[in-house]
Amino acid sequence: MREVLIVEQTDPSLRRRWFENDYFDLFTWQDPAGALTKFQLYYDVERNERALVWSRSGGTYHDGVDRGDATGGHPQAPILVADGKFDSGTVVPRFERDSATLPAEVRDFVLAKMREHLLAQYRLKVGRDRVRREQWQKRRKAKDAPGNLTPPSR
Repeated sequence: MREVLIVEQTDPSLRRRWFENDYFDLFTWQDPAGALTKFQLYYDVERNERALVWSRSGGTYHDGVDRGDATGGHPQAPILVADGKFDSGTVVPRFERDSATLPAEVRDFVLAKMREHLLAQYRLKVGRDRVRREQWQKRRKAKDAPGNLTPPSR
């Protein structure tokens, strides 16, 4: 990925950066100390553009991009819209490979946020912290004699 050096800076308190290749567009915002405060990682930009977005204040979410193509009217500006599952099986390994030229702190931060998002989505899907087991499936304590717990009869 290469950095686009001429990027409009709309907030004087933040530095906006743009990194891109044929599959990704990564926009980052950094405070004066260099800490990331927000990023937007657009992927599959040529075919079915979607985005993983993180901000310090809003957390992480995944969206699609409505390109604003009008049917019978004037085209509109592209906007982010709710769009299902993050394609992590493709995006994470490709980002790991393609981001080798990014500054390490940016690459590592984005990868960490991707993994945090996947873990949070998994926890939502599972919906519980512990696996439920039948009594006979639980590990025996040292004081329990073998054979005290037997499988239920069918």
